[in-house]
Amino acid sequence: MTTSSTRPRIILVHGAWVGPWEFEPIVQILRGDGWDVDAIDLPSTGSTEGLLADAAAVTAAIERADGPVVLVGHSYGGAPITQAGDHPSVERLVYIAAFALDAGESALAAMGGVLPDAWGVDDGQVTMGRTREERVDMIASDMPPGVPREVSEQLADLFRPQSLRSLIDELTQVAWRTKPATYILTENDGIVPPPFQESLAARSGADVIRIPHGHAPFQEDPAGFAALLARVAAAESVAN
Repeated sequence: MTTSSTRPRIILVHGAWVGPWEFEPIVQILRGDGWDVDAIDLPSTGSTEGLLADAAAVTAAIERADGPVVLVGHSYGGAPITQAGDHPSVERLVYIAAFALDAGESALAAMGGVLPDAWGVDDGQVTMGRTREERVDMIASDMPPGVPREVSEQLADLFRPQSLRSLIDELTQVAWRTKPATYILTENDGIVPPPFQESLAARSGADVIRIPHGHAPFQEDPAGFAALLARVAAAESVAN
């Protein structure tokens, strides 16, 4: 079992349209349990920067860690950790409902090559939902039953435009071919369909952990998800 003195640093990489804030519910829990945790900010959110800029930000975080790391990518964040994860310090890749892409593939291509009708495009940036109301509806569709709509409205106002380039840039390196990987599949996901996640996980050869949550399980069940992520990062056995 991994001890606190030999634990890798956990580097959390957020998805499209959001930021490091999406991991706030679990960061303090993990740090309180003795883990070193970084939640980094991807340059493609709120700009027109591409996938390689995001991968460079991941690489910089790895090198700042100055020791072994576990890379955790949520949703789009799976693309930059795949591009940057073939680094000597990386011990494991963890995909959370994430794009575990292959070489020559982009996030958009993996989704069929066409932007969903509900996404808006303007000046090289993509919005989740053409209007605020559409964005709220999309977020609400992923929430557990009984969650007030106000929660989705609050989250929707934190979202920023995402670089279109980041979604169409193709990967040139594929870390899951050389690094151990775990795929946390969110079975109640209203954003990234579970069958799509299944196909990505199977192709990557990752260990698959299925959980009965929506697209952001670290917000839905912070304590439970932090405990799960800690077990995966410590390379302990987790039942599929």
